Amino acid sequence: MRKYFALIFVCTTFLSSSQQLEHYTQYAFNQFAFNPAVAGTKSCIDIRTGYRFQWAGIDGAPQTGFINAHAPLRFGKKKRNAFGPKHGIGGQIKRDAFGPYSNLGLQVAYAFHLPISRTWNLSFGASLGFKQTGFQASFLTTELNDPSVPSQDQSFIVFPDGIAGIWLNDKKTYFGLSVHHLFGNKLPKIGDEAKLQRHVYITGGRSFMLEKKWSLIPSFFFLWTKTTPIDFHLSALVDLDNKFSFGIGLRRTDAITAQVRVKFFNWISLGYSFDFVISKLAGNMWYTHEITGGFNSCSNYGNSSTTDCPSFE
Repeated sequence: MRKYFALIFVCTTFLSSSQQLEHYTQYAFNQFAFNPAVAGTKSCIDIRTGYRFQWAGIDGAPQTGFINAHAPLRFGKKKRNAFGPKHGIGGQIKRDAFGPYSNLGLQVAYAFHLPISRTWNLSFGASLGFKQTGFQASFLTTELNDPSVPSQDQSFIVFPDGIAGIWLNDKKTYFGLSVHHLFGNKLPKIGDEAKLQRHVYITGGRSFMLEKKWSLIPSFFFLWTKTTPIDFHLSALVDLDNKFSFGIGLRRTDAITAQVRVKFFNWISLGYSFDFVISKLAGNMWYTHEITGGFNSCSNYGNSSTTDCPSFE
């Protein structure tokens, strides 16, 4: 019974004043999920999907599923200027559940890419969509009737929900800045003070060539909200000719992470990551698993694609 009361407290705090968006251990291969300015940065369509099981073993622990796609936007058959502005479009659907709460979100994105030198590009992007929030009353069990706990399932739409982002990259380096929940929508059906907190993401990485076909790709991922401490994830990947990569990372004081990724047939990728919890939850040996898949028809099989795309793929 105690775990249900703890879960109610955590969920209420989560939705009213703290961090409300999901984490991804494999963020380096899923940049569009965080930044709409990435849309169209590759020369063909790019599709990502995955599922994350956080703190496996805890009833009602966070689980997140997503699918997104983006591609360059071309107007007619006119040949584009190699050094002129370019455009991109994309969209994503994701669903996350945490205890009795669930969120289903849909976003459509547009990005504008402007070359600022022969090697560097600056991109601006925005996405707009909605979020459906639900509450499953049957998930909770209480000994006494508590008027503060809804007795029936609830569902409502939050609209509009927006994201804005900036993306700077050359063939080996990238930096990104994005702001989520731009409108700071209030959630009166959850509580008088409940609202969508603005989340600020800062990402960056660089590819360093090693011997032969090996490369090292360190990266960082920072997350900030007004009511929570800065969270970060530092990681480093070792890549072999863009066919096989593996690496480790650290997420603030929460977990040590490990991931592996394999490419098949030049255009399919599969990834798996494992989070070893080092916070106070570690005593119960609860782990986090993340499985991802990707489709990218313009990712050449070999080291050239590692340096051609700003996300090193």
